[in-house]
Order: sequence, then C-alpha cells, then structure tokens
Amino acid sequence: MALLLEGTKERVLDLLRVKPRTAKEVAEALGISRVAAQKHLEDLEARGLVRSEVRRCPGRGRPYRLYQAQDVGAPYAALCGDVLRGLEGALGKEGVVRLLLERNRKLLAPLNLQGLPLKEKLERLAAFLRTQGYEAEVVEEGGRLYLCQHRCPKLALSREHEALCQSELLAYQELLGLPLHREERLAEGGSCCRYRVE
Repeated sequence: MALLLEGTKERVLDLLRVKPRTAKEVAEALGISRVAAQKHLEDLEARGLVRSEVRRCPGRGRPYRLYQAQDVGAPYAALCGDVLRGLEGALGKEGVVRLLLERNRKLLAPLNLQGLPLKEKLERLAAFLRTQGYEAEVVEEGGRLYLCQHRCPKLALSREHEALCQSELLAYQELLGLPLHREERLAEGGSCCRYRVE
C-alpha cells in the first residue's frame, strides 16, 4: 500500500531509509529548521514509520536521539546505499556512472523516440518517468523546453551518490539526441531537477 505523506515528511522518511540520522542532520540535509525537522520526526514516529533511540555521546557530551525508518521500504533503501558504496569502492565513481548508465539505457530503450518532434519526445519521456515514481513534466518558457522532475523516488540515495543523477542526465541526452543542461537538482536543495534542452 502506498504511503500518503505530505512532501517534507516523505523526504524525511526517504533520508532515514538510507541511514539513521539526528534531527539536526535531517534539518541540515533538507534545509529546514531543527524545530520543523523535530516536528516531522515526531509525527512519523507516532505513525509507526520511524523509531528513535537515545544514544550516549562518545566521551563527554549530552546524549542524543537517533531516528531511523522502519517502514517496508527501509531495508531496500539501506541495501541500495550499501551496494552503491561498495561499487564506488570497487569501480570508482566513473565506473558506477557507467554501470548505472547501462541500466538506464535498458529502461529507456522501449521508448523508441526516433523521428518524433522534440516536444513529443520530451512528453513521452516525462510520461514514462511518471510510471517510475517521478513527478515529471515538460515546461516551455521563453521559447525553451525544460524537463522538470518535482519528485525523485531515489532522492535520499541521490544526495549521497551523485552517480545516480549523472547517469540519468547522460541517458536522457542519449535518448533525445541533444545536450541537456541541468539547472537545478532536488538533491542539492532545488525545487525540482530541471533540465534545459540546449
């Protein structure tokens, strides 16, 4: 069953699926106040999606509360994070980009956009991305076309593994046959992942 969470709570849960964090770490990662982060964490804990425990500070210092996700998606996100860290250690970041690019090529191959007008290519790509959990749309501004992703199903992982975003950019460029410039990135605090068609 899909969770129905408002945007910030969903982003908090995504972060905690990858690894446990304190309220301060959640606030810093999402660019929100510590008070706001604490409120979201308490609400998620009350709903049974997050659990917390008090940890002793090594040496001197006050104890702190550590939060972690306990929903059905948590073990899979943690596994993906561990696998990506292992791959980066074995292949380096460029090797991981190549590996993920190959996966993205296979995912996008059925689209077959040959011979279509550019806007239709983008619309079909956006429609496909929506089936994959992205909130994707095509926007036209000042005579330019943009692909905008307002939600990313791998956002928490993307914050720690830029190879996910880099491989997507390369795959989109190959599929469209045109260079794209990423103007904004959700993983860096942007309101969306915004790709401008060059």
